[in-house]
Amino acid sequence: MKWFVVLVAVWALATLAAGQESSTGTSHVPTTHAPTTHAPTTHAPTTPAPTTHAPTTHAPTTLSPTTTAAPPTPPATPVNKYVLRDADNQTCMMVTAALQLKVSYLAKDSKWRDAVLVLDNTTTVDPANSSCGHSEQTLALRCGTSLLSLTFTKNETNFLSGIVAEYVLDTMHFPDAQHQGELVKVGNESLHLFGVEQGRSYLCGADSPVPLGGNTTLDVLNVQLQAFVNTTVQPEGFGSGEFAQGRSDCSLCTSECLRGGTPLEGLLFKCWCYFNEIGRVY
Repeated sequence: MKWFVVLVAVWALATLAAGQESSTGTSHVPTTHAPTTHAPTTHAPTTPAPTTHAPTTHAPTTLSPTTTAAPPTPPATPVNKYVLRDADNQTCMMVTAALQLKVSYLAKDSKWRDAVLVLDNTTTVDPANSSCGHSEQTLALRCGTSLLSLTFTKNETNFLSGIVAEYVLDTMHFPDAQHQGELVKVGNESLHLFGVEQGRSYLCGADSPVPLGGNTTLDVLNVQLQAFVNTTVQPEGFGSGEFAQGRSDCSLCTSECLRGGTPLEGLLFKCWCYFNEIGRVY
């Protein structure tokens, strides 16, 4: 019994000690770490060096003025002889003259320019457009793309009664024309020019300009002509292909020899009517 009491006492003491130890526990002091302070990294500001661009200097562009091509200088107008023959190969008309057309035309810049169409040495008689009638005869002359027709009428005298001209506004003679390539046809068929008696030739060395309308003029220079040769008995001494007696030099005449024309040309023109004066054989 004594030992039992001792054991109980020991057990009680042990239990008491264990309880105290459990309530007290193990205390850990927390470890405090000092905060790490990082000194800020200071970057010196980078100032970029300014980029200097040398200015680009452009040489000034000088525009050359636009020049409109001037019509070419026409060649000297040659004096040619043209002979028209009928179906029987008989001469019905002869013309010796220097002929040229003067034309004022409108260019692309809306300005008027002047051109000259010379009937040069390549000019030939165009039989298809010519005729050898009894009271009316027509001599048609072809030069390149140009056609000139001269019509003569016979009544008391022989005279030039009509002129018709056709030409193309080509680049050679009409540079910068507004209507490039256009075919132009002008004429005056109410004329009474170069009149001469039957059996005579008309002769004049002066310039005889004939307005045709459409800003076109025919210049007739150094002319000698004779129509109706095949219907007139030639005076003795004059054979086929030769001009009959002509009277040279030109005298002024105030007859109104240009009639009709376009409305713009409604006024009657007083012109130079050239008649043969001196009995001289040609």
